[in-house]
Amino acid sequence: MSSASSSVSASVSMLTFVLLVCLTWASPALAFDLPSATPSFLRPLFNNDPALKGPSASELLEQLEARIQEAPKNGIDTPKELEEDIVAICESLEKLNPTKSPVQKTDMMNGFWKLRWTNLANSGPSNGKLGPILGDVYQDIDLTNGAAQNIFRSEFPPLVGVLKGSLAPADTNSATTLAITFISVGTKLANFLPLGPQQTFDTVQIRKWEHVYLDDDYRIFFAKNPDTTASRGYVYVTKRAEEERFDTNI
Repeated sequence: MSSASSSVSASVSMLTFVLLVCLTWASPALAFDLPSATPSFLRPLFNNDPALKGPSASELLEQLEARIQEAPKNGIDTPKELEEDIVAICESLEKLNPTKSPVQKTDMMNGFWKLRWTNLANSGPSNGKLGPILGDVYQDIDLTNGAAQNIFRSEFPPLVGVLKGSLAPADTNSATTLAITFISVGTKLANFLPLGPQQTFDTVQIRKWEHVYLDDDYRIFFAKNPDTTASRGYVYVTKRAEEERFDTNI
């Protein structure tokens, strides 16, 4: 009889425990102070305080935009501390990425994207700095047809540079990384006058883009030379900008 009573008591206790967990997670209004004797490893189960769960993706994106506003255009010469803050936010967004296999989301990946920030230090079209000229950077992604364009545009002088490439998953098992193989580069003046013929590359130029965040508006990725193993590469924060699309034919 004693054994049966103990079994019933244990079942009731377990049922009560499960019910408390469910109720606590179901409604913050039902939160309560736990007894001091509650084991520490059980306390997180009863914690339904949103403030202790960390910011949401939308809150992190707001923080990201605010920090980018403090940085120079395209992120060029961003102070080290600010750069670290922006990279940290991007890494936090990676954990909340709503698109788990971005390489497979062709419709979301496709589009005209504008660079908001990068920590690429070298001057070049990829960060919008050509010598003393500072311009805007766009990417025209057409994953459906395996094509991509890196585009540079400046207002003065009115130049447009287009770096064309083929685009495909980095490997058959990759859910996040694309490989772009650059094919040619060309420039034009005032968006209509080609400055010489397009130039093709003598050697194969490949970059890998590891996507860590993708939604309808933002696309964040790390870009690197596949021969480099020291780090994940440089961070690129891009934002969809279909309303800014222009003729990139050269």
